[in-house]
Amino acid sequence: METGNWKLETGNWKLETGNRKPETGNRKPETGNWKIHYFKEINSTMDMAREMAKKGCPEFTVVVAGQQNAGRGRLKRVWISSQGGLWFTIVLRPRIVPGLGFRINFCASLTLVRTLRRMFGVNAMVKWPNDILADEKKIVGILSEMETEGDEISFINIGIGINVNNDPTSEEPNASSLKNILNREISREELLLEFLNEFEHQMNHGDFDNLISEWKKYAITLNRHVKVVTTHDVSEGLATDVDEEGALILRLEDGSIKRVIYGDCFHQHHSVLK
Repeated sequence: METGNWKLETGNWKLETGNRKPETGNRKPETGNWKIHYFKEINSTMDMAREMAKKGCPEFTVVVAGQQNAGRGRLKRVWISSQGGLWFTIVLRPRIVPGLGFRINFCASLTLVRTLRRMFGVNAMVKWPNDILADEKKIVGILSEMETEGDEISFINIGIGINVNNDPTSEEPNASSLKNILNREISREELLLEFLNEFEHQMNHGDFDNLISEWKKYAITLNRHVKVVTTHDVSEGLATDVDEEGALILRLEDGSIKRVIYGDCFHQHHSVLK
């Protein structure tokens, strides 16, 4: 692990202080309370962050990797994590009941989609449960893990993979990257810092009661025919809503309603149900 300055492209700043303040619109940016641990190469930022969390690391500890050798997505799928992308995990210790832990995932994806739109002008949209697409191509994947002690949350780790300057298309034809979309290289440092500052602000001051309704404003999944796959089930239907607990509401072909709480969601290209 590096303990000095982190140089991804042109940056040269202290990892430990988190005190750089990128522009965040009209709101005065805050001094970050996060501490970044950067690894040139690692098996998984999620695994390292879990180890740190179990040892009692402070909230907003961030593990960043230049490359992951065993990155993973939902349902234990492999996440391709080549050089040029931004791969990181944030350790959080929210003081909420475990039943509300899903809100942290939605807060992360909402914050990131707004950050991408503001910084780069891309048409970023959220895909249930926690991917981000631009022009129908996946550019971000998000994974969360929660550990509880009794009726309290010990930690929630949010793993985020952003295709920035890498080209994922050879392994994932339905994916893209910011570089491919914008035809220029992006500073991963600036993107990370902008997101961390805004996410910390939302975690401390955000309106969680209206979180889902705000998230749905950017949802590309709604009113589309989808297939949701879990380890035990496959559901197909029209995605009509996301409820206040983050579940996807499907209207099936027979007209019945099904509530799906997790799974991989695939947008279908044939016509939607009427």
